Amino acid sequence: MPRSANVHTTSWVPTLALIVFLQLLSIVLLPSAAHARQSEPQVTEAQAYEIMDQDGNVLAQKNADAEMPMASITKIMSAIVALDSGKSLDDVVTLSQDLSFEEGAQLIGLKKGDTLTFRDLMLAMLVYSGNDAASYVAIATSGSEAAFVSKMNEKAAELGMRHTHFANPHGLETDGHYSSAHDLVVMGRHALEDYPFIAQAVMTRSITIPVGGVERTYASTDHLMDTYGGLCGIKTGAVAAGTTFLGSSKQYGLQTFSCVLGCETYDGRFTDTAALMDWAYNEYFDTVVFSKSTSPIRVSNYSLGFWGKVVTRTETDVEGRSYAGKGISYQRTELRSSLLDSDSPVAYASWYQEGRPVAHAVYETGKPIANLPSFNVFSLPLFVDVSELIAA
Repeated sequence: MPRSANVHTTSWVPTLALIVFLQLLSIVLLPSAAHARQSEPQVTEAQAYEIMDQDGNVLAQKNADAEMPMASITKIMSAIVALDSGKSLDDVVTLSQDLSFEEGAQLIGLKKGDTLTFRDLMLAMLVYSGNDAASYVAIATSGSEAAFVSKMNEKAAELGMRHTHFANPHGLETDGHYSSAHDLVVMGRHALEDYPFIAQAVMTRSITIPVGGVERTYASTDHLMDTYGGLCGIKTGAVAAGTTFLGSSKQYGLQTFSCVLGCETYDGRFTDTAALMDWAYNEYFDTVVFSKSTSPIRVSNYSLGFWGKVVTRTETDVEGRSYAGKGISYQRTELRSSLLDSDSPVAYASWYQEGRPVAHAVYETGKPIANLPSFNVFSLPLFVDVSELIAA
């Protein structure tokens, strides 16, 4: 359950002592993380994993620098290098050669003479994970797979991927082709943040492209999209050494980036990814109620009459997600010192954690209320429940 930043009393005793007590209590009970991290992620198959937040903080890891086969996660780097080349996605590509692949490789079925757009080639590589599509992307961009792979390794060095070396553009298992969970998380974060085409492609459920003169439909290999709320992609992989998944998700305004390597089964890579993400949102982050609609920050004279008071509060409860065990600060902006009428914005408040905004509130005046004590406190928050008075 969300941790409430407010407490309630059932009566209003208009004494100076109570007012001072409430103000002191507000300082003690300002929103804060509810608990420190209690456990490690419960993965079942991954030999190596890492999960990182949107700010680049590593939340959990195991063997994160171990150099292992990355399988088709490779294709994310292929997409990055292809987009960096400046080649237009609308360019028409005519395949000039046939390619051969090992038996059982995931293929679109492209052949010499096929004509399609560069966009279709990229989508075939990212959505269906076509190994032939990845090779043709490399050739269309750099003239040869070898020249393209050289650029992939240059990009890896640029991103600081110290435990990575590419030997092909598709990820089929071969000597000298490896990466680490940490390096791949870094790559995935870079891809989603800086390449809108990749971010959109890895969330695409299926594509229809011309192959051999016939329109054919291919479904995404990412089956976690339909079962995990807030998933943002990004790429599956499978080789003899194990299945893999580079993932990202966004919940409560917080985005995670994760990678699992060396899983035993196709489903295991998704199960372990979900376990990492669930752990991050449930254990590493807290849901905090920063302001409750039933707790006012001000009670003032009604400026349009002499018979009542006006209560200032948020229309609904204000919640946010914060890092567990880390302090929260806030800034308040008061728009005016006196109230002109009801239902008007009076103040704004924003809560921050290490410079990252976690919640924002707009405080408004409500309808006039009779028979409230005559004092004016603007202390954030004021822990008094006036729901019954407001309802009256």
